[in-house]
Amino acid sequence: MSNDIVNSKYFFYLLRFQVFISGASVMGLELLGSRLMSPYFGNTLFVWGSLIGITLTGLSAGYSYGGKKSDQKASYQTFSLLIFIAGSYTLLSTLLAAEIFKIILVFKIGEIYGPLISSIVFLLAPAFLLGAVTPFAIKLSAKSMKTIGQTAGNLYSLSTVGSIFGTFVTTFILVPIVGVDIILYSISVILIMSAIVGISKQIKVIAIILICISMYSAIFVQAPLAGIVFEKDTQYHRLLVHDDSVTNIRTLILDNNFHSAMDLDDRHRIVYEYTKYFHLGLLFTNDAQDVLFIGGGGFSAPKKFHADYPEMNIDVVEIDKDVVSAGEEFFFVPQDERLEITTDDGRIFLRKTDKKYDIIVLDAYDKTYVPFHLMTREFHQLVSEHLTDDGVLISNIITSIDGDSATLFLSELKTMDSVYSNIHIYPVVSEQEKVIQNIIVVAQNKESRVTKFELLSRQENIEVDLSEEIEKEYKGILEFNSYKVLEDNFAPVENYLNPLTGKQYVKRIISEDGVAIESLDNNEQNWNSELSVNQFLFVLISAIVLVYSIYSYSYIDKN
Repeated sequence: MSNDIVNSKYFFYLLRFQVFISGASVMGLELLGSRLMSPYFGNTLFVWGSLIGITLTGLSAGYSYGGKKSDQKASYQTFSLLIFIAGSYTLLSTLLAAEIFKIILVFKIGEIYGPLISSIVFLLAPAFLLGAVTPFAIKLSAKSMKTIGQTAGNLYSLSTVGSIFGTFVTTFILVPIVGVDIILYSISVILIMSAIVGISKQIKVIAIILICISMYSAIFVQAPLAGIVFEKDTQYHRLLVHDDSVTNIRTLILDNNFHSAMDLDDRHRIVYEYTKYFHLGLLFTNDAQDVLFIGGGGFSAPKKFHADYPEMNIDVVEIDKDVVSAGEEFFFVPQDERLEITTDDGRIFLRKTDKKYDIIVLDAYDKTYVPFHLMTREFHQLVSEHLTDDGVLISNIITSIDGDSATLFLSELKTMDSVYSNIHIYPVVSEQEKVIQNIIVVAQNKESRVTKFELLSRQENIEVDLSEEIEKEYKGILEFNSYKVLEDNFAPVENYLNPLTGKQYVKRIISEDGVAIESLDNNEQNWNSELSVNQFLFVLISAIVLVYSIYSYSYIDKN
């Protein structure tokens, strides 16, 4: 059967189609790997470095293996089995991805090596197998030694064109429209179907079963968790909107991090206590008229400012357009000329505008990821230029005050100290130095330092009672001389974030009766499988098929 295909007039096009699909699949898997890992390890440099490095490692090893094996015995059946095994492995790893990442987290490997091990599990095998495809294709296509160079060049070019196609289609079309899992199941189907012509009759039957499993998994995706009213893979996040039927609280979740909360019975009530501290800006500056929020989330703080201060103009810059859409649809962001939302990067927005602000609120960090370019001295110099004479920056950072989990905070504090004249620190939960919590940093350019008594005397000018919060200002002495100033040229924020991995983050939630309740965002991972019966059955079948196909490949290779 394989010989008939090789001798057919369509073989030239079939082989090149398979090479193209292999190249496209590798890049699709690499890009989608970042989306799979971001809820567990963040969208950090370590994630991307691991994905790129493991992909290149797999391809390099595959090129070498494919070249060696094709010289020994190049059959179209062997060539097709490589693609089939890659498709089978992709199906199995997609079914098990969440379980694998949870198991890795249980071992507390950290956000440096966790992504590396995850990339090895998810990407190394398919990259290796698909890397071996092109050398086999060259051997099967070669007519004579006189044209071997041209044949090799054309096929590697075609594989690269496939990779370019896979990159652009995945990035700009598929991810914004359909879910990541659906794309991964589709890749497994495409790989298996492209290989089906060249495999044996027995494996063809198995291939049809795998295709059915992939299509079923893609179409009948796992039912959403209770309370999920919206979910989408955006260009930046895995976005969920969740309603708690007991408390009637709606929450915006980005990559497993709880970003904003709204009481559906009282939409302007403060739920996450740290957002209450944003109102400190009105006590540090006189008659604030213009406010900028960098980071929108569920827009709970901008909405509160809009409702409480009718003379105030509020700008919000949020990088993710789907977060903006979710805010408008599910968090009831008002359509008003006083509240202007711009979809852009916060730093780029500041570079584009000449407007000065009385208050700038920086709320763009979370526990597992911080955009380094919003933490450097150059960024703070830009912020400083956009503040009025007594303007104030209010920054929310999730950290401890001291200890090994405070490296990022203390480096950022030293960076801010190099730009602003006065800095005030407000731990939201506790002054205990080892507690990981929201810490609010208030920075001003003006030389005279605002005292606690001045802040308390201005309390009557705002709509939120901050008398207790004012008393919480940190009075301890922080030694940050040994830490480095973060600069565009050197800001290893991923390294500084790593000690936070696996540690409890304590946040305070305000109940409807006004009582602040401490809540543990517990990252002490315990693995509990969430596979459904159907998924478990699919995993078992896929694993058996994968083992059998590897055995078949080994048998053909030896005979």
